[in-house]
Amino acid sequence: MALLAFVLESVKQDFPATQGAARRRIEDACQSARELGTDIQALSHRLHPSKLEYLGLAAAGAGFCQELATRQNVEIDFHSENIPKAVPKETSLCLFRVLQEALQNALKHSGERRFDVSLKCVVNEIELTVHDSGVGFDPEKAMSGQGLGLTSMKERLKLVDGQVSVASMPQRGTTIHARVPLKSLAKSASSVG
Repeated sequence: MALLAFVLESVKQDFPATQGAARRRIEDACQSARELGTDIQALSHRLHPSKLEYLGLAAAGAGFCQELATRQNVEIDFHSENIPKAVPKETSLCLFRVLQEALQNALKHSGERRFDVSLKCVVNEIELTVHDSGVGFDPEKAMSGQGLGLTSMKERLKLVDGQVSVASMPQRGTTIHARVPLKSLAKSASSVG
């Protein structure tokens, strides 16, 4: 994509200044290529979050929130508490994906510029909460509608015996709350001994 943007830029330079409309169209194509390159890079990081593997769920979640806040010029208050180092891979990835989806939905639909994210371990389960004070929505309509966001979160969490709940009302904000039990962590710890 960077090469394409470079080629378009050089083609634009070859056009005479009298060809204003053509130069503007090429400039628009250059800008689109640059934006697409940035989007592809961000997508590749989201598809394989190496930070998740190397740093763990809490650090990867904090890093994602920080990167998203910078990229979208919003405020994301991230707080984590008691997250074990040895969270099963599939649980970590599931919660990370739910975090991504919940924040992307909040950015897209809430009308807000500030979001709260909490990740904590309570009595052998990890809880993820994403909250905004935005326009809200009717969760039942959203679950039965065309959007895949909430359905995808629900299906993803089922794979790790987790659950998602949505508290939202028009003009009163939205809270996405996901819970995943750490049964497999307890099993693997007891089978080692």
